[in-house]
Amino acid sequence: MKNSRNKFLVLFTLISTLTFTNCENSNELPTELSIQQKVALLEGSEWLLKGYEDRVMHTFKDGKQFTYYGSSNVFSETPIPGAFDYTITGNLLTIDLNFGNVKTYEVAFSCNNSIVKFYENGELNSVLYKKGSNYKSCL
Repeated sequence: MKNSRNKFLVLFTLISTLTFTNCENSNELPTELSIQQKVALLEGSEWLLKGYEDRVMHTFKDGKQFTYYGSSNVFSETPIPGAFDYTITGNLLTIDLNFGNVKTYEVAFSCNNSIVKFYENGELNSVLYKKGSNYKSCL
């Protein structure tokens, strides 16, 4: 009787271990996002420019990047004139900064998608923080 109980306990432990170690959290985002998913994340939020978090904010919508100026984290409701067009080129984001100044970036998200980094030719170009997020906990 004791031997049967020990076998059952070992079998139960083994099955439980295999079951719980193979579970996936369906709420987690994929490790590598597609460029379309990255653009959707950009378009879904307001973004603060690193080093100017309380004064410069960007939004992305319908192929345009808008810039807002503010003071002490209070931003104008109207963007400054001169939005920049952006497009997806392969797996890269291309932003036309006007007058022949076109930048192509690799876009990388971190910290629960609250920090976005723009890399140009493998070098970090700029960093944006999601407004209203807890991005400071990742710094």
